[in-house]
Amino acid sequence: MKLTSTFLLLLTIGLVTGAVLAHRRPPANYSSPVTMAQNPSATVQVELITITSTGFEPTELTRPNGRFLLAIDNRSGLDDIQFYFERETGGPVNVPLNHRSKLAWRDIIDLQPGTYILRARNDDSWRCRITITR
Repeated sequence: MKLTSTFLLLLTIGLVTGAVLAHRRPPANYSSPVTMAQNPSATVQVELITITSTGFEPTELTRPNGRFLLAIDNRSGLDDIQFYFERETGGPVNVPLNHRSKLAWRDIIDLQPGTYILRARNDDSWRCRITITR
């Protein structure tokens, strides 16, 4: 009797789990919002930068010019990190970074070839050098 009820419980859990996973799977014709926003047949490359308790990871990245999705995840444990772009040669870059109290920031950006620094206002040593090639 106990074996039958255990089997039924495991079978029920398996069926519910399968139904949930099947429901969460996107349909075959699904396109991400980023792809659909630009062009249904185009894809967008993603660059992920993570803010940790010691700064940005990676500390440097190089990519070709053109639009890309910049994803910044705050895993530092701090709630209010303010970050901004500047050119390596000096001067701010007009990239809106509305990020207060967010754990994740995402936006499609298009930087001209050159070298940029992503910096945190709360710690001058937190930097990510981004080089955009031609």
